[in-house]
Amino acid sequence: MGLCAASPALQAQALWFTVSGNPLDESVDTVQVDPVAFKKTGDGAVMNIRVNRAKDRLNWDKLPYRSYEARVVFNCTARKADYAAITYYLQPVWKGEAHNTTDYSRNPRPMLFKDMVPNPTARIIQAACAAISEASPAKAAQ
Repeated sequence: MGLCAASPALQAQALWFTVSGNPLDESVDTVQVDPVAFKKTGDGAVMNIRVNRAKDRLNWDKLPYRSYEARVVFNCTARKADYAAITYYLQPVWKGEAHNTTDYSRNPRPMLFKDMVPNPTARIIQAACAAISEASPAKAAQ
């Protein structure tokens, strides 16, 4: 299932946890994660996130956006996270129709939240990787 097809369902069914910002305020940078859709994958994980930016921005391909929903792949050994797919919106806080969906699975893009203060990248990676280690078979055997 592609992210684009899942996008409206993500908004309707997800119980988003706000990591930073305020999803009710279109004028602030906001990052939310969907902890229910969190899936462990070997030494990593996959999770859905969504981001609202305070101002219009351009993605890596110079396409405009204001907010987006994404599937993020975490590599806990490397302590990094990459976007596997992103659905972009021209309007803030995921309003209106998505105007572009890009599959980055063959060429992942780093999850960095450039120019966001405070920047939640390290905090999200730490939380995702802590959840993986808590759920590991070695922990369960203790």
